[in-house]
Order: sequence, then structure tokens, then C-alpha cells
Amino acid sequence: MKIAIVGGGKKVDFLVESLLDKHHNLTVINCDRNECIELSRAHENINVIHGDGSKSFILEDAAVGDADLMIAITSNDADNLVICQLAKKRFGIKRAFATVSDPANQFVFKRLGINTAISATRVMAEIIGQMASVHEIVNYIPMENGKLQLMEFHIASDNALCGKKLAEISLPKNSAVGFITHDGEVAVPSSDTKISAGDTLTVMAITEEKTEVVNIFTGGIG
Repeated sequence: MKIAIVGGGKKVDFLVESLLDKHHNLTVINCDRNECIELSRAHENINVIHGDGSKSFILEDAAVGDADLMIAITSNDADNLVICQLAKKRFGIKRAFATVSDPANQFVFKRLGINTAISATRVMAEIIGQMASVHEIVNYIPMENGKLQLMEFHIASDNALCGKKLAEISLPKNSAVGFITHDGEVAVPSSDTKISAGDTLTVMAITEEKTEVVNIFTGGIG
């Protein structure tokens, strides 16, 4: 994809490295001249623009109109909102992604048409809260702004599911076991896959079914 990124610092450095590994075409807009110089030296195959990405003429100079995705990750929520709205309304970019520093702004961004607005603070709080309340959850990732939950359950030897086949477990209709890790090997399970002590199950569920799914895989704990 052609991706335009507005922002600076270590977050942009990491993001650029990750996206280049996937062979995306990148344009980075940063108001810090020194960071622009360093980024240009480190990555000769990306387009780096020095300027304020919340200004329409800077975005125009950067030729963002042909981008498939706009990513706004500055430290200022108001700037990120302006950048994404300009991208969608002025330049016709269909998908816009932003980070928010204030968790309360996440819902404001969504109401104003920003496709994805992520609050690292809110995500971290949800992860810590869920993992602290249910010991068997070894990993927990809220997705789609909290509408979808990705959970990993460790199956202890006293878990009632030990020895059962996946087909014998009655899951809610919008939930599924995506992967199972057994003796260090990861595989997509079938209905005949038997659950053993020590297994780790990766389960996806919509938020409305999360409590029921947690009860199934933890024996009612939490």
C-alpha cells in the first residue's frame, strides 16, 4: 500500500521499519527537521517531508492524495484529528488511522469518521484489568475498538476441559478457537482436536460473549 505517516520520534522509527519489511510505499511528514534528516539517511527508499502535517498545503506538497492510508501519530490529539479529517475530506483518502493521548478522545474521533482511533492508555488498562482478574488468561488483546476480544487461555491439569475434544465444547456462536499450542507446536485445531493439560488456546470472541467464553475456559472463574 501507499501509506502517509505524520509524526515523529521513536514511534515513527519503529513503524517505518515494520512497514518497510512488508514492502509498503511510505511518505513521512515530520515538523522536526533533524529527525527528517536522520530518517532520510536511514531509509533512502521513503519520501520524507519536513513540515506541519496538519496544514493542507504541506499534505498537498507531500502528494498524499494517492495514498491508501493516512496514519497520524503526533503527540497532539487535535492535530491528529485535523490530519485525518483533511486526509479523508480534502484528499479523498478512504482510510485514516490515529493515536490518541487522551482516552476520552477515542470516541470523539470515531464519531467524526476516523476509521481507527487507538488509545494506548485505554488498551493497557483493559489488558491489565482482564489479566489480573482471571489467572488462566495469559494474553488478552482488545480489537476493533473493544468490539472483539482475542484471548489466550492456559489449560491447567485440573481444568474440566482436559481430555475433551473441541467438538464437545459448546461455544457461543460468535466465538471460536483459532489456534492451539501443544508441546510448543502451534496448530489450527479441528473439531476432533483433544485438549490436554499444558495447552494454550487462542480464542476470539465478540465482547458480548467474552464473559461466557472466559467461564467456559476457566471453569467459571472471573
